[in-house]
Amino acid sequence: MFQPISDNKALSEKIISQITDAVARGDLKPGDRLPTERDLASQFHVSRTVIRDAVKTLSGRGILNVRHGVGIFVAHPSESELDVASRILQQAALQDLFDIRKLLESEGAAWAAQRRQPHHLERLQSIVADARRHTDRPEALSQRDAQFHMAIAEASRNLVLVKVMIALLDLLEKSRRDSLRIPGRAVASLDQHEEIADAIEKQDPERAKRAMLEHLDAVEQSIRRLYQKP
Repeated sequence: MFQPISDNKALSEKIISQITDAVARGDLKPGDRLPTERDLASQFHVSRTVIRDAVKTLSGRGILNVRHGVGIFVAHPSESELDVASRILQQAALQDLFDIRKLLESEGAAWAAQRRQPHHLERLQSIVADARRHTDRPEALSQRDAQFHMAIAEASRNLVLVKVMIALLDLLEKSRRDSLRIPGRAVASLDQHEEIADAIEKQDPERAKRAMLEHLDAVEQSIRRLYQKP
């Protein structure tokens, strides 16, 4: 499930990104038990101290729950901000969902362009390159799409945005997967992702914001056409 970490830059942040992505994709679900600290260190090829730091951060963010003497678990949403966001979003119409996505993700892309670190760029570029190899597999491509948007939230370094994006991406999973089956939509999305990633790399917040808005407009129109009643 997890990829080894081979360099010494921002090791803890890279591990946090991989675990957060796994939760966002649904590979890790609330209540799931993670491997032991020793096993995680072996999987990631890092020290147990690095794992400890990552787990502590994820626990503070409400993503993991550490039960001393028992293990590390994916946290169950309760009366946290994530749970409140999820319950609100479950009642939202498509228009409402995309209105909030455009508001949050366009600003998130701008923040990412201003705040991103080298490991954030590596992550974005890796996701886009991997997605190019899965254009004929909607399920796999949908996962990469979610990873891309989550990676931008992480690059923005705004904790609330990260948590809200987990809820949003979960709610939009089916429509995202269905839209990527539309002929030409997958390639168009990847082209748009590359434009956003390039703007973030160039540290151009206005261009990143504009590219994200254009991308979300295109996705919204595709989904509307897909679900439009005859």
